[in-house]
Amino acid sequence: MKIALISDIHANYEALQAVFRDIQAQGDIESVYCLGDLVGYGPDPEACTDLVRERCEFSLMGNHDFALVNTVVGFNPIAARAITFTRVRMEPGGADSDRKAARWNWLRDNPERRSLGQDLFVHASPRDNIFEYVLPDDPVYDPSKIFAIFDMIERNVYIGHTHRPGIITQEPRFYAPEELGMEYAFEPGEKLIINVSSVGQPRDRDPRACYATLEEDGLAYHRVEYDVESVVAKVEETEGLDDRCGTRLREGR
Repeated sequence: MKIALISDIHANYEALQAVFRDIQAQGDIESVYCLGDLVGYGPDPEACTDLVRERCEFSLMGNHDFALVNTVVGFNPIAARAITFTRVRMEPGGADSDRKAARWNWLRDNPERRSLGQDLFVHASPRDNIFEYVLPDDPVYDPSKIFAIFDMIERNVYIGHTHRPGIITQEPRFYAPEELGMEYAFEPGEKLIINVSSVGQPRDRDPRACYATLEEDGLAYHRVEYDVESVVAKVEETEGLDDRCGTRLREGR
């Protein structure tokens, strides 16, 4: 079974559409799992939520999704402003109330984690499914955190949240996809922390959308071109969003 793993769409509909086209073109992907953060930063939260609801086997609760349906905690002003904009757009009531309510309730009820066999899927970390950041530098500067995470998992954990793709091994060491030739073959008995990156707002200095595909014996990363400038323009035209939510997409940061 071949699975596509997407995360951190952040209301970037152009990037999400491009990724789904790429997934379809592969022809052998049976399911798509989403690790959360459908909303925040971008101009098209409704369209992205609807497309994930339609195409994904499940979607997890991300920290921006949580902030939308609950309360904003620990966000910088730009991110907090984007959640306020999104809540005005998506909170049930007024025109199209039934559709808004169905979309809102689906987001609110998304689980924090899913386990499939020995593998775990969360947005952020096994220690804090929604909020904790597992960073590329942690194996060097906070190895105790990494060892604690490995103690909590049976095999692999798949995460998003940082928008930084890569694999942390038990050494511990972080490997970016480019260091791995964009692929990794699993070894019997090993455990891995695997960040699948971000569809809508990569932060590894590569503006292309990123997702991963998972098979029994390994994982591959995929980068997908999309029309970044159209999203930048759309953000600039959207009252309630900071222009930097768009312009940062040009540099993948």
